[in-house]
Amino acid sequence: MRMMEQPQSALARAWRKLTGASGKQTILRRLLPVPGTQNPEEGTNNDYRLFGRVNLGDRFNNERTQTHVALKILRSDCYNGNHDIFELEMLQHIEHKSSLSTHPGQNHVLRLLNHFRHEGEEEAHVCLVFPVLGHHLGLQTAKFGQGRIPVAVMKEVARQLLQGLDYLHRECGIIHTDLKPSNTLLELDDSDAVISKYIEQAPVRTTETDAGGEESVIATPLSEVITTPLISEMDNIRVRIIDFGVASWVDKHLSDRIQSPHLRAPEVTLGAPWGTGVDIWSFGCLIIEFVKGHLSFPGTASRNGAWTAEDDRLAQLMEVFGPFPKALLERGARSKESFDDEGNLLRIPKLSPASLLSLMDGENEVLRRPKDMLKAEVPVFVDFLENALAIDPDDRKSAAEMLKHPWLVPEAVGTASPERS
Repeated sequence: MRMMEQPQSALARAWRKLTGASGKQTILRRLLPVPGTQNPEEGTNNDYRLFGRVNLGDRFNNERTQTHVALKILRSDCYNGNHDIFELEMLQHIEHKSSLSTHPGQNHVLRLLNHFRHEGEEEAHVCLVFPVLGHHLGLQTAKFGQGRIPVAVMKEVARQLLQGLDYLHRECGIIHTDLKPSNTLLELDDSDAVISKYIEQAPVRTTETDAGGEESVIATPLSEVITTPLISEMDNIRVRIIDFGVASWVDKHLSDRIQSPHLRAPEVTLGAPWGTGVDIWSFGCLIIEFVKGHLSFPGTASRNGAWTAEDDRLAQLMEVFGPFPKALLERGARSKESFDDEGNLLRIPKLSPASLLSLMDGENEVLRRPKDMLKAEVPVFVDFLENALAIDPDDRKSAAEMLKHPWLVPEAVGTASPERS
């Protein structure tokens, strides 16, 4: 049982069981040159010509610019009737703000190039047009030993993510609510050349042949990954935050069903009021994941049903950061589902305390600090994380404040070369 596993914290034990993340990225590659509209007065909807049924493997061409683009096709129910997806509205608002702003963070948020509505045989679909991007950061972790991205690289990634979040929060009034590895993508250097070469080597496939030689149109969207260099070998690292499908306005939340469980802020779990701090919490968890090579607070349900994965995550947080503030528990509509009146967990009463410092630079391999992080830097890194991972959102730093932290000051952090798997 969990409570009898001494003396290491449950979080330390959970980390030993995890390996580096290796997410899966869907890139919509569309775009062999095909005849487009010949009449520019016909409007933007006709700039992207469709041949056949709308599938992710179909071929599109932007006739006006002759550039490659990515196409995201939303389910028909997203914008029909009483929809709860406002991705298009969010992206249009971001574009409007970008035209008025000089904030550097706009360069680290996905840009909407265009949109149109496709009338299918039975249903209509809203289609969003974006630049083509490369790997997400989860795919990059799999290229390094232990799934750890080099610390110097991560400082630049962290800086860009914070700039993007600060732009969204302060300039756009948007909370992303779903920051995770697969929503943090790398830009491609000379993307048109990279994509053209990729398509030449692996042509778009829109049909498949069965065992009897019969050819049919592919109904299932194809998932593809555009070749992307190792992030540590890029001359100019550029990260963009993507996917605003579940984003909310700062002053009007569109849903409370937000964030991946292991990246979920405590106030969301408890049903307490939340704001931009939920993005900062997810950011802090991601930095641990990318630097250490495993999930930050994974949470595992007991085999006998004594506690849930959510209970375990709350226990892990208490082991590292201490008891939850009483004021936060009082604000949580669901606090009594997990805590008693004294602030103890109902189903996991016995904890194994640990410090974040010990988890960042511990004894065994999974807890040991990265080889390219100097011993003297560890406390600075831990302080950076604690600013992002304050249990009470009122104590959590904003993106603008995080950008001023000493850990992000550009400097060499070690002489060891990053490991490759």
